[in-house]
Amino acid sequence: MTTPPQGPHDRPQDQPGPHIPGQIPQYPTQPAQYSQPGQYGQPGQFPPGQPGQPGQLPPGQPGSFGVQPNNPTQQGYAPYSPSGGFGYGYAPPGQLASWPIRVGASLLDSVLPMVPIGVGLIAGVALSSGTTSGGRSSAGGAVIGLSYLLAVLIAFWNRVIKQGRTGQSFGKKVTGLKIVSESTGETIGIGRTFGREFCSILFSYLCFLNALWPLWDQKQQTWHDKVVSDLVVKL
Repeated sequence: MTTPPQGPHDRPQDQPGPHIPGQIPQYPTQPAQYSQPGQYGQPGQFPPGQPGQPGQLPPGQPGSFGVQPNNPTQQGYAPYSPSGGFGYGYAPPGQLASWPIRVGASLLDSVLPMVPIGVGLIAGVALSSGTTSGGRSSAGGAVIGLSYLLAVLIAFWNRVIKQGRTGQSFGKKVTGLKIVSESTGETIGIGRTFGREFCSILFSYLCFLNALWPLWDQKQQTWHDKVVSDLVVKL
């Protein structure tokens, strides 16, 4: 025959006793159990703050709370251009080129094709000086014609191919200028450069204001710059 428990201290620890008024009942408690590091996969077994917890993404990943919004002060973003008033989605490689230095670069590009023409004219006169009629000999005429053809090829290579690939013609290379896309900051390519030079010749022939437009334009662009959406910057 078993003896019934005589008091609250005689009860087994796993069975709650009768509630006594004014006394808080005692319930068995067990320490929280956590799995060892690396043993994840079951809800409720992750120590607080450990990676792998359901609903938690690693810091810096898309969708996590650790990703910071776009900061305009970060490198590669220019909220305002050097002249102010408008922005780009990138940091321009330099300041917008002023009108006088652009004129200087254009003059250098114009002088470059004149070199073969000058040499051809001198050679043509020299070859024709021995003729009895005092006119131009066939050899002298051929040399002069070839010099003009060479000048056209040099101008095309300098203003279209070289400038389209690198953003710099001979004159712009000397003066430290570069043509970049208004939207990306990269070079505009041979096709757009050809259209730019064609529009430059056409607009300048129709109206001299095309060459003067950068003096009061906010982005210091000519009309042909606006057509192909480019900027001329000083590196």
